[in-house]
Amino acid sequence: MRLAALFLVLPFFLQLLGLGDTPLGGGLCGEVFRVRDPALALQTPGFWYGLLFMLLLALQLGYGLSLLLLPLLEVRLGPGWLRVGRYLVGVMGGLFLLTRITGLPAPGPGGWVLERAPVDPLSLLLVGLSLAGGFLLRENGGHGATS
Repeated sequence: MRLAALFLVLPFFLQLLGLGDTPLGGGLCGEVFRVRDPALALQTPGFWYGLLFMLLLALQLGYGLSLLLLPLLEVRLGPGWLRVGRYLVGVMGGLFLLTRITGLPAPGPGGWVLERAPVDPLSLLLVGLSLAGGFLLRENGGHGATS
């Protein structure tokens, strides 16, 4: 369970602690950190995708920390709590595919636009870590959720 929690917490720190603007690419939230003029940022779909993924990464961070801290408080994590984590990872993976394949409707300068986000190595790494954490949650689902 601790390894699953690590895989769920790590993407937040990789994205928000400086890897978001390196040769690896912008990651899931890259557009949010690259903007120089906030008024112009509101016009790009990438900015809105970045905010969406920042929210999802923050939720995933909180969930991963709960996997680490609740057992220390002797709170038993049932199968419902593990299912919440799998759904969170599923939503992240699904939205990642949608934003990279077709795009999501986002406000633009001339109205709503449908624009694809670029795929970069950092975003693939972040989603891969999240999916690995979700897979480990699935594996732990029937094997004592408190370990």
